[in-house]
Amino acid sequence: MADHRYSTHHRPTLDDLAPENVTTEALVERVRHHRAGEAYPTAEVLPGNLPVALRALCDHLLSGEATALDVAYRLASIIDAVDGAIDPPGSPSTRH
Repeated sequence: MADHRYSTHHRPTLDDLAPENVTTEALVERVRHHRAGEAYPTAEVLPGNLPVALRALCDHLLSGEATALDVAYRLASIIDAVDGAIDPPGSPSTRH
């Protein structure tokens, strides 16, 4: 008999999205949700991290295993990191 005392919390993944309805902003919001509680790179550190992240993305794309949605999510992660370094989440310019 299954033990139902503990709820199974489902963390949304890319598989939960309908690719034809996804927008960049929806992906950035998904990244922010997944990154909740993690520190954003500072504006001083970001220039050093950005080439590493872009190279990893390029290698992933060249692997032949990447889907368009997967690449878009990784780009949204980079967008979010840049936004977070420029205007930390919760600052007046990032609230909508």
